[in-house]
Amino acid sequence: MTSPTSRVVAGREITFPVPVVSASVSGAAFLARSAVVRRLIAGGRQSAVIETAGAEPVSLPGGRTPAIMIHVRYHDVPGNVLGAYHEIGLAFQLAVPGAGTLVHIHELPVDQDFTLAAGNELWGFPKWKGDMVGTAGGALDDARLGAVGSAGAGGVELRLDTRVGLPIPGRQSLAMNCVQVLDGAPVLVRAQATATGGRMRPLSGARVTIAPGADDAGGDVARFAEAVRELGLDRARALGTFSYEKFEAEFQAPAPIG
Repeated sequence: MTSPTSRVVAGREITFPVPVVSASVSGAAFLARSAVVRRLIAGGRQSAVIETAGAEPVSLPGGRTPAIMIHVRYHDVPGNVLGAYHEIGLAFQLAVPGAGTLVHIHELPVDQDFTLAAGNELWGFPKWKGDMVGTAGGALDDARLGAVGSAGAGGVELRLDTRVGLPIPGRQSLAMNCVQVLDGAPVLVRAQATATGGRMRPLSGARVTIAPGADDAGGDVARFAEAVRELGLDRARALGTFSYEKFEAEFQAPAPIG
């Protein structure tokens, strides 16, 4: 695989790097059992990460792997190439031979069609469509994910509270290096980002809830809820919770691994 300079998605030519000029993000980090993380990946759409790249969940003492849940709101402004939308992500840290420690996005529901197609076709992000609401980037974010037509109800709820946290001053430079699967092969997806208006709350500030009806929602929502339950995130205490009012990034073309 070579890294292209552009790709056509739904009749539109998208040129790399793909910019995000305005978004807001909130999230939390947890520790989950490494054996569960491995089983979820091996049984999912991105199993080639493990089978082909030889990736393994990062295993800390006690057999635990860092897991992250995030809620991002991409704003309705010129320059946001993939449009305005919400997404909720579940990601893990993996050790990839020859590439080091990378983030692997395991679930990435969104609420708009074009970004769904673009995320899957450009980078291999495992996007699917749901309904979601929330105020990503604020000091209090009540994010809710449900099936299409549910207005975010009856699925997974993510409450992220940094109101009593510490401000993160200035402009932060962030790097996101992901291992995903595109066209059946593992790829490296790099993004450089900057963020301002940050807050951090250590050892607290997050609550993940499986709402009544989630298991009956069917398909993607039920699978997401079951992953949360198996990982124990609905019972876990967060290592830390964060929020950024302003997030900007550039996503590079995927590159082969191995």
